[in-house]
Amino acid sequence: AVLPGRQSDEARSMQLSGSGCGQQNFCSRQGCHGLVPAPPVRLRQWARSTGVPVCALLLVPPQRHPALPKPQLVYAGAADGISPDKSQWGGHLEGHMRPPIISKNDEHFNKMGLEFLTTKDGIVLPELNDLFEKVGFPRRDPAKLKIALENTYAMVWIRSTKQTRIAKLGQLIGFGRATSDGCLSATIWDVAINPAWQRGGLGRALMERLTAKLVQDDIPTITLYAEPNVIGLYEKLGFTKDPEGIRGMAFQRKKVKDGARQPAMSR
Repeated sequence: AVLPGRQSDEARSMQLSGSGCGQQNFCSRQGCHGLVPAPPVRLRQWARSTGVPVCALLLVPPQRHPALPKPQLVYAGAADGISPDKSQWGGHLEGHMRPPIISKNDEHFNKMGLEFLTTKDGIVLPELNDLFEKVGFPRRDPAKLKIALENTYAMVWIRSTKQTRIAKLGQLIGFGRATSDGCLSATIWDVAINPAWQRGGLGRALMERLTAKLVQDDIPTITLYAEPNVIGLYEKLGFTKDPEGIRGMAFQRKKVKDGARQPAMSR
């Protein structure tokens, strides 16, 4: 409770907004229907003597409506989140973003026969396409995939350093990349972990390293699109679903009955 004469700003706002205290017998204001514990006896006595409603003296947080589920996620390392005003994107978070904590260091994965790499050297395009196919991504035209890798701002991929029953020496185990202008925004794409190695912390480890690289480069807005079944993982890493109601949109070809695609604007 708040001491007499020290009414908080939140309590004043409650008094004006109509939030209730849940104890009509002790409140001097009619129509009070909130839900909070009964106030202390001394507080009730003081309220009766002054005529100040008990509900105006209790610190009761305002009710918050649950956010609606949305598809796009944005990295919000800073506590103040992302502004809905697009003109503020890229500036108001500078100096405040914190990279995700690396939960397991490289030595931990080296003992498992795995290493993280950050350049495209050593990536075999057919093997990368095989990985995409294993996780349900479409295979990419090799020529276009080569150009995509050359124009990628940052990437992290995982390679096996020893022969095991589930991996060949030098096999591509996991992959993720980000495109960016290098200063204002970045988008993460193509995050994939070989199904035989999933649920072992590799996806989290890859995303921690890729996101940390972007944050360390002072890129304030980092976005990605996620399948519904992995949204929880990204939220644990500091991503939030479409903050302030901002929704992601995509211009792409639509599916037709024969399996081909047509430009979205052709409808």
